[in-house]
Amino acid sequence: MRFRAAPLRQAAIFAAVFVAVRVVYAAVFAGASGTGIRLLDLPLITLPAPFTGVRLLGPVTLDGLAAVALSAVPFAAVIFGFGLLNALFDVRPWFAAAARRGPLRSFARSLVIAWQTLPALAAALRRAARAARLRGERPGPRVLVPVLEDAIERAVTLAASLELRGFAASRRLDGACEVPVRVSGAVLARPGCALSIPSLSLATGTLTVLTGATGAGKSTVLDALSGLFQHADGGVQQGVIEVGGIDRALVPPRDTAGFVGAVAQRVRAAFVGETVAEELGFALALRGVAPVIVGARVAEVAERLGFPHLLSRPISALSAGEAELVAIGAALAERPTLLLVDEPLAELDSAARPRVVAALASLAHEGGMCVLVAEHRVAWFSGVADGWLSIADGKLAELDASSAALRSGHQFSAPSPHWCPPGTNGGGEAPTGASGGEVVSSSKRAGEVVAEARGVSVEHGERPAVDDVSLALAAGEIVALTGPNGAGKSSLLWELAVPRESGRVFVRGDDVRTLTHRDRRSAVALVPESLEDLFVTDSVAAECRRADRRASRGATLRRVGELLGHDATALADTHPRDLSGGQRVCLAVALQLAADPAVLLIDEPVRGLDHDAQREVAAAIRRAAANGTAVMFATHETEFAAAVAQRTIRLEQGRISETQRVTAP
Repeated sequence: MRFRAAPLRQAAIFAAVFVAVRVVYAAVFAGASGTGIRLLDLPLITLPAPFTGVRLLGPVTLDGLAAVALSAVPFAAVIFGFGLLNALFDVRPWFAAAARRGPLRSFARSLVIAWQTLPALAAALRRAARAARLRGERPGPRVLVPVLEDAIERAVTLAASLELRGFAASRRLDGACEVPVRVSGAVLARPGCALSIPSLSLATGTLTVLTGATGAGKSTVLDALSGLFQHADGGVQQGVIEVGGIDRALVPPRDTAGFVGAVAQRVRAAFVGETVAEELGFALALRGVAPVIVGARVAEVAERLGFPHLLSRPISALSAGEAELVAIGAALAERPTLLLVDEPLAELDSAARPRVVAALASLAHEGGMCVLVAEHRVAWFSGVADGWLSIADGKLAELDASSAALRSGHQFSAPSPHWCPPGTNGGGEAPTGASGGEVVSSSKRAGEVVAEARGVSVEHGERPAVDDVSLALAAGEIVALTGPNGAGKSSLLWELAVPRESGRVFVRGDDVRTLTHRDRRSAVALVPESLEDLFVTDSVAAECRRADRRASRGATLRRVGELLGHDATALADTHPRDLSGGQRVCLAVALQLAADPAVLLIDEPVRGLDHDAQREVAAAIRRAAANGTAVMFATHETEFAAAVAQRTIRLEQGRISETQRVTAP
């Protein structure tokens, strides 16, 4: 028993919203009239056939509203009661126990997923409302689109996480450790695509790295070995896939949770505990293991991975590197023989990456596990990997070390060593833009300072995230904002785009804090790290049409094509979330450039992207700057920053530690 204020607060908000919605509904559909004092004397409207039974508006009286509100109180009380119960007790073990057996198994499984998904709705709603303001719009019903999409993704990810941890398993199978993975003549098929794995065998005590382009099928291979592909994602398997001698096509993931551990790409979305200790012990608690044994195993895993000091820390307070290690630890709770890890380095800085690589190498070479890692950044594993796999042209094949080393070489075109103000060619002439005929706007004279931040500070609770930062940006300049995870990069970008705390931000001489939402977007635009929050329609064309309200018709779709370097008409009917990683970034940038801002800020534009997609984004950033927009992007990809930016600002513990001009090596 432990009192937690957050569930009670969320339940109170949901209960109040329910009552308010019930009252509004009654007023709209002629259900708020009575004999008391009239608050509104609205006309009563009866709809024509076939809706003759529907009445709208009508008089609104004080006693009528009171009656409606009172009728909603019992339901609101149930909502509040569940919140109070969750505030006093952790009800998840009760649901977990009910999900293992009995007539309410399916209902209990749904309750666990819903219970874990609901808290994320509030965070998604806040992000969507902030994203609407970034687009120069007032938050309205359309913010529900990204909120619901995020909730669905969260629920699916959470359900997969529970399945992989053995939630609601009816039996527990232990695989044979001699051959953790054996694949022969396998084809993994989904509508419109197929991936071939002619042969694959992995042994214990080895670390194998799987590489390939974004969307090539790396996650599909991991999901096929864990069983999610066949039993949760609707994929079709042909051929033989065995883990520990168990036919993967016949056995669901929950029944092999003791043998197979998996770490998802989005580790935070897969977390189910509130603290690190709860997260590490969750799989064991699901099986009803005695608390004293769970505690001992949690301490053992934390000690092995080097984070015993984090056990009492809330999951929400972890850095990206800490979260990745905790996710690995949670997968180790059952002492699996096969460990599957999906892009563990994607969100980590250069300081955290060696720590995660060392932990995975230790699990394989000292712990005797079979570790398979899907990763773009293969160079980090060059000294510890025992084998290399690659996916190309729909087929998985083995690589030798020299081939893998070639794939990890320098991927970008370096900037000119003779730097001159962006937008000029060194001789004072404005260049043509990326599209061939576009030139730098006269209102954006290349090299002219267009934005200044003075004494910007941001606090999260009592902790300073940004401390007295001052900087200036020039028209057409590309600046990289670098620094370790948790340095304050995202907080600084948000404060530059939507100033709320101390300090001042000026763009073209105007104080951004005093501008309206629409005028602010014409001064400074931000593409947030969760850029999908900007998408509120079901197609690229619809997104572009909404953005064209601040530009000429068809301008945004043409800009998408310019940023991509080819005509984007073929993408018009595609759902924004179905685009490739690089295409999504280009669409988000085009939407935010619709108002022709002087400054464009981008938060982690190449997170999780392969080298080809990173080159695509690099070209888009250069094309955006070629028209005179000052571009600053935050990243922990130092190679990308050095290749794309003309200037680098390093942030550490909320303060600028250094600023340097980038030159070619």
